[in-house]
Amino acid sequence: MTQTANNYGEVLFELGIKKGTVEESKRIFSLTEQLHRTLESPIISKNEKYSIIEKVFPKEIENFLKVVCDHEKMSYIDEIIEAYYKKYNEANNILTATLSYVVEPNENQLSQIKNYLAKKYNKETVELTMVEQPELIGGFVLKVGDIEEDNSIRGRLNRLEKKLTWR
Repeated sequence: MTQTANNYGEVLFELGIKKGTVEESKRIFSLTEQLHRTLESPIISKNEKYSIIEKVFPKEIENFLKVVCDHEKMSYIDEIIEAYYKKYNEANNILTATLSYVVEPNENQLSQIKNYLAKKYNKETVELTMVEQPELIGGFVLKVGDIEEDNSIRGRLNRLEKKLTWR
């Protein structure tokens, strides 16, 4: 993530824009690539861009998006939103993690995983992104930032193979 995106994401957070508004804006951007291209285009006038922003996005975020357009940084918008989420999560003591699995865990197992992560990282809340990965054969992989805990059969086989080949 670029420093520019981090700076804009922090400003977006400090403006007090609600997470729901940012999520809605992200959803709107995801609907069509044409919106990105239009708001990034140097050919489209500032007034036309402003008009699009006013018609399409929630009122609460309009001025921020206009400033991003004015500074020709709209190409960073996805990174800016991710930087906002990062700042929001830090401020609200939320940990985000990815759980890759073969068989989807039940509610009790999910609760145990969340409690484990909350204690390990000293966070109040854990938000898990669930990803089905049959190639793991069995077990699961937990990823928090750059840290990965591989409890899958595929991972165990890979570690065993490395151990055997080093002898």
